[in-house]
Amino acid sequence: MTEFLIEIFSDLSSYLVTTFKDWGLSSESAKLLKNIINFIFIGCISALSWVIAKYIIIRIVHEIVTRTVNKYDDLLVTHKVVEPLSQIFPAAYIYYLIQFAVDDKDWVEHIRSLCFSWNVFSLIIILFRAIDAVHDILADILVQKGRKTNIRGYIQVAKIIVGLFGGFGILSILIGENPLSLFGGLAGISAMLMFVFKDSLSGFIASIQLTSLDMVKMNDWITMSGRNIEGNVVEITLNTIKVRNFDNSVVTVPTANLMMESFINWSNMQEMEARRIKRTIMIDADSVCVATPELMQRAKQIPIMKEYVEQREQESADHNDNLQVFGRQAVTNLELFRKYIEFYIRANYQIFKKFKPTTINITNEGKPAQEGGPTGLVASVASANKLATISKSYTLEVYEVPDKDDFVKMFGEGSEEYIKEFKGHTIIKDVDKFTKDFKDDLVVDKKDKKVFYPVTRSKEITYINNKLKPSEVKRRIIIKDGTFVENGHLMVRQMQQTSTGIPLEVYCFTKITEWAAFEKIQSAFFEHLFAVIKEFGLRTYQLSRDEARAGQ
Repeated sequence: MTEFLIEIFSDLSSYLVTTFKDWGLSSESAKLLKNIINFIFIGCISALSWVIAKYIIIRIVHEIVTRTVNKYDDLLVTHKVVEPLSQIFPAAYIYYLIQFAVDDKDWVEHIRSLCFSWNVFSLIIILFRAIDAVHDILADILVQKGRKTNIRGYIQVAKIIVGLFGGFGILSILIGENPLSLFGGLAGISAMLMFVFKDSLSGFIASIQLTSLDMVKMNDWITMSGRNIEGNVVEITLNTIKVRNFDNSVVTVPTANLMMESFINWSNMQEMEARRIKRTIMIDADSVCVATPELMQRAKQIPIMKEYVEQREQESADHNDNLQVFGRQAVTNLELFRKYIEFYIRANYQIFKKFKPTTINITNEGKPAQEGGPTGLVASVASANKLATISKSYTLEVYEVPDKDDFVKMFGEGSEEYIKEFKGHTIIKDVDKFTKDFKDDLVVDKKDKKVFYPVTRSKEITYINNKLKPSEVKRRIIIKDGTFVENGHLMVRQMQQTSTGIPLEVYCFTKITEWAAFEKIQSAFFEHLFAVIKEFGLRTYQLSRDEARAGQ
């Protein structure tokens, strides 16, 4: 196309000069008119190429992209990746045809350098927009996989590299030097560049460390007490991290500061769906006493306490033994209150369906282990292969299936081949094969890697670059709903006595992780404990008015 236009303009220029001379114009005037006419033609061709590229070719490309099944190519349209191509064609035509409108060769070279530089600049804009599109694609893929890995820092580094090379390319075109010679001279000013980009370099290194060590991700709840920051991470860039506090103020923190200063990341709490309750009740020591028969009788009326109270009555019935054998001592009202708190929490556990190893006792009856028996199972056997031939009994650790029909319902037809009947138990044949084949339908407990939870999958809407994006979320199947979680530690312990009473610490975990809801649950729980403590004949300790004044 360019060769054709060059040939046409060459013939047109010769024709115009000859015609103007025939009209009696001087050679200089003929060339000037020829240059003006050619300049007008070049401008019209450049403008026409821009119109054709922008309103015809690019629109056709956009129409094709939006009609495809693949949703990711739509981001090319969203980020207007191909639109700068419409600016390349006019500059290219000017580059090749300007020689017919300008006679001065030096000016021709200057204009060509500008056109070439403009096309390089347009290419840089295309690459910048393509990098933004790649960022959105990768972010969407990561969200679908349930990962919060931030890649904005790497995207910014890619833009810096493209901009740096593009800038040196434009500079080399304008001054007419080899780009390699410019890069060679870069070593001489490296110290200055290190000083100029020191924040970017330290931020980039800190961003890599934060990401690789999984210290901070998008939407993580972090706390930096030294900077009065408590909120969610909304943006991670090369140099800074933006945190939206719970009062809706936005704080910008240098990325490198998160590597140098301590902070608390609450994301693991949110991912495990368990938040800790750790609070102390101060018990008045003068109110602690041996439980009276009336108190024991009232405690037995509480369903969650009945079995324990009856057991303790039997253990402490013999007055001779209860002084000599630990655990059979007389029951105190503080003991009853401690156990009440523990049983109350256990009664309100949220329980999930799960597969965990259980131990069963097998009687061998003096016969060798048969093929397909314990030795064919993927389980932890206490030297079962050897002991089975010489011992009459042994223990076997297996994954037992409580309900065969429920198992098939959860994992679909064909899952029956993964289970078998063994010694009156329905167990999983090969745990490794089962977890591998059904990895999308199971999640591993983060505390105990031997425990697996079957899950259901649902769609959840997530914000990515201020846009709503659907993502798949796995949720464990709940057998019994409750406020507290059973996979956390539970302790109701007595601490060292102080001058302000006996500290009774409650340490447990609740499924409520959202701040406001958690505070409501915690308040309601301890309000209940403060209300029932009197039923056990106990008093909470608090300073009298005179003691409080003396302390002031």
